[in-house]
Amino acid sequence: MPELPEVETIVRGLKSELVGQRVKEFRFLSPHLEKEQLPGSFQPATYKGRKILDIRRRGKMIIIEFEGRLGWLVHLKMTGQLFLTEPECKIDKHTHALLKFYRLKKELRFRDIRKFGFLNCLDLTQIEGKIGNDLGPEPLEIDLASFKRLLKTHGKKRLKNWLLDQKIIAGIGNIYSDEILFRAGLNPFRLAGSLTDREATRLYRAMKRVLKEAIAFKGSSISDYVDASGERGRFQERHQVYAREGRLCPRCRQEKIIRKKINGRSTFFCPGCQD
Repeated sequence: MPELPEVETIVRGLKSELVGQRVKEFRFLSPHLEKEQLPGSFQPATYKGRKILDIRRRGKMIIIEFEGRLGWLVHLKMTGQLFLTEPECKIDKHTHALLKFYRLKKELRFRDIRKFGFLNCLDLTQIEGKIGNDLGPEPLEIDLASFKRLLKTHGKKRLKNWLLDQKIIAGIGNIYSDEILFRAGLNPFRLAGSLTDREATRLYRAMKRVLKEAIAFKGSSISDYVDASGERGRFQERHQVYAREGRLCPRCRQEKIIRKKINGRSTFFCPGCQD
């Protein structure tokens, strides 16, 4: 599933190309997206002639703002892709929505092999209410004091689960939780409330550092993720523990990376240097 770095990369790519562009045509290509629209959703025809004013990220979701307080709320889930391409590129059966513009030759396509993702056509007030209720603070924006308070408030959660809980902190998933905990030298089974002040600071700094590095390398392409131009990310080449079971730890060089399950999620870590 695309996480914060991947979604942020897509948002930056789309924003540079699409802000100020006016919609020529928006249509669903598959019936399932249309059927899954929420109550109060707008019809595709409503977007015609509307200018894109802003594109931003919240957690793992993409918000596209159009004139007249119309919006899109997009979640890519497992295999979703949102990218710009030339109109002559073939539209395959996994492409479910299409957006064309008056002054831009490229078109925006929403593609999703497994159909777990969504593209909701909502008023911005509805979008803001939904994400406000469902998501915790942004990991790249939260200050250290607030971060430490959340560790104590939700102190009975294991660190892995704490990082994955979108209501505690938004945008981190399976890949980056493992990489963050490795950088911080913390065991994923530790309880959040058990951290010392120094360990909490270490975790906070590791979180910021890993996410910023991943954005700089345009995210991790493990399976289906591509950026706004359809290109793969490169941060998977810099993973230290994720999906590296059985390999020698790159830090201590003594233990091998192991994989264990936490609440059904595969978790990779070094048993030697993650105490």
